[in-house]
Amino acid sequence: MLDLLGLWWRLATAGSSLEELNRRPAPGVWSALEYGLHCAMVLPILRQEIEGMLAHDRADVHDPCPEIDTEDASRPLTLDPGPILEDLQREGAALGRLARECREGWEHVGRMDDGTWWQAEATLLHAVHDTTHHFLDVAEGLVRVGSALPAEATVRSVNVSDGGLPKLAVGAASVLAGGLEGDRHADTGRHGRPFQAVCLWSSEVIAELAGRGRAIAAGTAGENLTLSGVDWPRLRPGTRLLVGSALLELSYPVGACRAQDRRSRGGDADRRAVAERPEQGRWYAWVRRPGRVRAGDPVVVSPE
Repeated sequence: MLDLLGLWWRLATAGSSLEELNRRPAPGVWSALEYGLHCAMVLPILRQEIEGMLAHDRADVHDPCPEIDTEDASRPLTLDPGPILEDLQREGAALGRLARECREGWEHVGRMDDGTWWQAEATLLHAVHDTTHHFLDVAEGLVRVGSALPAEATVRSVNVSDGGLPKLAVGAASVLAGGLEGDRHADTGRHGRPFQAVCLWSSEVIAELAGRGRAIAAGTAGENLTLSGVDWPRLRPGTRLLVGSALLELSYPVGACRAQDRRSRGGDADRRAVAERPEQGRWYAWVRRPGRVRAGDPVVVSPE
């Protein structure tokens, strides 16, 4: 999650005007860029706290948590997205490297200025929670200020499996709170969370990748719903899709999948190709209202 933080924020804010990114959706609620500024300021502080605890158990660590005044909605900050997005990408990557490379000391604790004790591993989890929670706040806020994408599309294929790849087409399926009925995950450590309930991809993107020599078709990348007619590069977290009678809400772009690489020609080369064009990637979605979906059903993006 930390490695993908910069990408997620760029996709979330892409296509929004500077006015929309700086507009507060309600009194006392931060704008998208105010949330971004907060996260960009908090991440390096939490990283320094973690580094101090990893180096010395029971260390004294400081917690100067930055806050932004949102009491007066008539005085929101006016911010430039460029430096904020760069900071989020840099700091997310730095904390991600620390989490991967450090093998010892995660049980260490540190004493904060207010006398409370924090653990290194718990502080890392707090960093992930803080950034992803606020990321979803941003997605919801941008929809509320009117930065949405009305369009119509159709379901090309409904895909499920009993675990692993490929997912195979079925005529129809019920969309439940936890995902499609009859669908399973081979790796429950990486899949199956509520924000990963449904995976979606574009038939047009699949066709383009196949045309570039990739052995891929609907369901082979693990998506549950293959959609046709969606302007895929313009999707962002928080976008809602009425798919059949189910209401979905995009949560996060899907990261690179090694299982997918093993099933397609090109392996790491394919991974790099998608990394260079992240707007082509798959999306995870929450299920906001269960329903029924079948191939050929209409899809309405950002329904009223």
